[in-house]
Amino acid sequence: MAIYETVVILDSLLPPKEIDEAVERFSQIITENGGTIRKVDKWGKRRLAYEIQKKQYGFYIAIEFEGEGNIPKALQSEYNYTDSVLRYLTYRYDKHQLRAMAKAAARQSALEISSAAAAEEASAAAQVEEKAEAAVETEVVEETTTEPTESVVEETTTEPAAEETPAEETPVEEAGTEEEKND
Repeated sequence: MAIYETVVILDSLLPPKEIDEAVERFSQIITENGGTIRKVDKWGKRRLAYEIQKKQYGFYIAIEFEGEGNIPKALQSEYNYTDSVLRYLTYRYDKHQLRAMAKAAARQSALEISSAAAAEEASAAAQVEEKAEAAVETEVVEETTTEPTESVVEETTTEPAAEETPAEETPVEEAGTEEEKND
């Protein structure tokens, strides 16, 4: 069995109920012809690159499925029959795409496993740290309670932070030039 993906653009003016019915009808055609659906993605309403049937927006749906070569032909006839389908494209994954998808899935699962392990290590480290802090706190509390302390009160006087020094008196010169003074 080969893996296919079909992308369908429906009229954006359709109510959500009719969009769901169309997806159900396409899925039913796939299962009736011996295929299995792997994933259904509703991308939602998007602006079209160019007008199709005088419409600027469309509702995108992507269906990934496994099956024989007769399924794309059955889907094509259904798409042509349905008036609300603006455009469609069905393609088959080749070997290189399947390998790339498998590698990406393996990387993703390894990443999830490593992140889960890191989260477990972090929580374990946090628990150990909390226990160590609790142990240190109990030791400190025990030390302070065994030794009695006397309270000492010191008397302080308030003194200004800096002493003010009187400004030196400097002779003030009178305004005017020396010629005026001599006159």
